[in-house]
Amino acid sequence: MKILLVDDHALITNAMTTLLLDLDPKTEIHTAADAAGAERLVEQHPDADLMLLDLGLPGTTGTNLLETLVGRAPDLKILVLSGVQDQRTVMRVLQLGAAGFLPKSMATETLINAVRFVMSGGVYIPADLLEDATRGASMLGLPERGRDMLGRPTTGRVQLTERQEQVLQLLARGSPIKIICRELGLSEGTVKTHVTAIYRAFGASNRTEALLAARRNGYDVG
Repeated sequence: MKILLVDDHALITNAMTTLLLDLDPKTEIHTAADAAGAERLVEQHPDADLMLLDLGLPGTTGTNLLETLVGRAPDLKILVLSGVQDQRTVMRVLQLGAAGFLPKSMATETLINAVRFVMSGGVYIPADLLEDATRGASMLGLPERGRDMLGRPTTGRVQLTERQEQVLQLLARGSPIKIICRELGLSEGTVKTHVTAIYRAFGASNRTEALLAARRNGYDVG
C-alpha cells in the first residue's frame, strides 16, 4: 500500500506515519508539507492508494488545493485532515469528492478504523456530523427531516425498493457503476436508472448528498 501524507506539522506527520506503519508495516509513505509538495506527490506517485491531506497548508486557502488534486487525480482516495471541524467545510469537502473527513482530535483507534473504511471503498463521515439534521440539510440544500424539496410535510422515512436499497449499499461502499452491475447482475442502464431514482428520492444531486440524506432517513450506510 502506498500512502501520501501531507501536513505542515512534523509532529503530526511523525505520529501519523507511526500509526500507518502499525496498520501495515509494508506501507510505503511519502510526505509533503505544503500545497506545492502535495501537487508534486500526486505527479510523482500516480499509483498511490490514499492521500491524507491537511486543509490548513501553506500556499493554499480553504478547499482550493483539494479541488485541484481531485481534478488531477480523480481516482485517488483523499482523506482530509483538519484541526477545525467546521460543518460547512466538511460538507464542501465531501461534495468535492474527498473520501472522507477526519478531525485531528480523533482518537487513534477511530482514525485507524476510518482509514480502513476508506481503503475498503467507503466514504468516512464523522458520527456527529449529522446530529443536527436540519442544519446539515440546509447546508446541502436538502430537505429537512420530515419535509420534501418544497418544504411540505412528508409522511415519514423515504422509502426505497429492495433493489434500490441494494444499490444504495454498494454506493456507500464506494463501488463504481460497473462494479454495481457485476455485483447485482444488472445492465448499466438499469443501475443508472436505480441511482437516478435514489437521488430523486432523497433530493440529492450526487453520491455524497444521497448518502448523507440516507443516513438522516435512518438507512445504515456506514
